[in-house]
Amino acid sequence: MSEDKRRDLRDMLDELDRYFEEFEKDIQDSVRNSITAARSQADPFVAGFSFRMSPEGRPTMQFFGDNPSHRDGYRSPMSEQIVDEKAGILRLVFDMPGVEKEDIDIESTEDRVVVKAEKTNRKYKVEVDLKSKVDPDSGKAEYKNGVLEISFSLRDKANKGFTRVNLV
Repeated sequence: MSEDKRRDLRDMLDELDRYFEEFEKDIQDSVRNSITAARSQADPFVAGFSFRMSPEGRPTMQFFGDNPSHRDGYRSPMSEQIVDEKAGILRLVFDMPGVEKEDIDIESTEDRVVVKAEKTNRKYKVEVDLKSKVDPDSGKAEYKNGVLEISFSLRDKANKGFTRVNLV
């Protein structure tokens, strides 16, 4: 490779480095400004992510905490879904410290659960698409030590919404 071609390649790579440095700075400024706008400086900002491998071997990532793009002040709690096919149960677990049992509202359909909790200094809200269809009337919930556990009976897959009609 000639010296001129190497110089051109180095110049191109240097320009690319400058571009990425500016891009990174723009992202940092944008996040910093949105966090500042969303919260007063006296309030803590909580955010994170969880990375896991699903039972099927696929990586899954879940974000939790304060979302600077939402101005309503709700946090997304850490959550997990556990399907026990043998027992016919779907269990949901949410980490929601700082609220009381009376502050929690749970709504469900056969394929979705919405959990909302609000106390003076803590607000949580999450909508979860369920891994399996459940019987929403079978829901049982328990809140202890900042952890909400909800369990549902799985829908009978063989039934597919049909009901047996007895012939008289």
